[in-house]
This record gives sequence, C-alpha cells and structure tokens, in this order.
Amino acid sequence: MATPLGQELRRLRLERNLRLEEVAKGTGITLQYLSMLEKGDRKSVSFEIMADISRFYGVPLDYFAAFLKEEESKQLSDVEIMLWQAINEKVREDIYFKKGNSLKGIFSKLFH
Repeated sequence: MATPLGQELRRLRLERNLRLEEVAKGTGITLQYLSMLEKGDRKSVSFEIMADISRFYGVPLDYFAAFLKEEESKQLSDVEIMLWQAINEKVREDIYFKKGNSLKGIFSKLFH
C-alpha cells in the first residue's frame, strides 16, 4: 500500500512522463529504492535522499514535509522539523534575498 509520500513521488514522475529508471539516473538513487518509496515498502527516508529528489523534481524540500508528516509509521522529530525549517529558510534567504554566499560552494559543486 503506497504511502502519501509514495503516491506523490509517483504523481510527480508520471506528470513529467518519466520512467523510474530516468529518475534513478537523475537523482543517483537506486531504481530499487525509488520503487520501494513509491510503493510504500520503504516507510522512512533520509534527508539526503529527499534533498536529491527535491533537486531533481525542482520542488522545495518543505513541499515534501506535508507528505512526511502524514506518515503514521514515522513521525518527524522536533529536531528534524527544526532542521528542515532552518535549511529551507537559509535557502530562501540566500536565493531569494541574496543574503550571503553560504550556498555558493554547495551549488558550484552540484552544477559544475
């Protein structure tokens, strides 16, 4: 039975007319792991994997938070929620308000 996150990942993939293999190649996540996420066989997911998926689909990380919160099997801890919020706020500041260059190094590694 698919989880809310799995359903949304599948919807995003199908909306873009992508095969699971293409998502795996674009994210660097194994085909098997992505399949398990979509099917709901994998109940928890690491921050790093969600960041890769977020980057690939061009969807903010905090977008996925709503789907993760709906998961009954794994509630985000207060610390995890605080980390997600802090990172997203920093990204917003650096990208939208151009406050600082802390992400410059990260992005240059990703896109060069």
